Amino acid sequence: MAVVKKGSFTLNLGLVQLGAELSDDDRQCAWELYTELVTRVAVTGKRDDPECTNFDGELYVESLNSLYSFFKEARLIMRKFPVGKIDPANSEHLGVLINRVLSDVLRPFLEKWQVDYRHWYESLSDKDIPPIERQQLYPKRDVFLEDWSSVRWLMRELMITLVKSYSLVDVDAHH
Repeated sequence: MAVVKKGSFTLNLGLVQLGAELSDDDRQCAWELYTELVTRVAVTGKRDDPECTNFDGELYVESLNSLYSFFKEARLIMRKFPVGKIDPANSEHLGVLINRVLSDVLRPFLEKWQVDYRHWYESLSDKDIPPIERQQLYPKRDVFLEDWSSVRWLMRELMITLVKSYSLVDVDAHH
């Protein structure tokens, strides 16, 4: 079981290696989750940034919206698994992994930062300063981005795991 940790976040990436038993439904759900990951900079960072620390050009408020949208999409993907296909003893099923992602990584990050940052940005920051410059003045910016970088790095590890475990086409590899 692969357990990855970065900063204050830990994610168990263990997935059952289903081999020949891999169903089209399983691969479709994995592809849908992968698609959400690979297309959202807010979730996995920029392609050319292996440490996921480059936030240049991003408006944090919009990126937080995208991160929350990913949370909702991942929950929808989790619902697509036919309940009869999930063995209750199998803690390494993709549906279980999605739950771990939501409960161990995304929810703690969003609970810690989304309200605090939005309150500062919308109520306390100087609205006469352009948004990209204004967000640089957030008093907790360094810790906020450090946590977010950890989340992005973990989500990228998840993306890599999905490609390997479900034999998906790595669309990022072609760039």
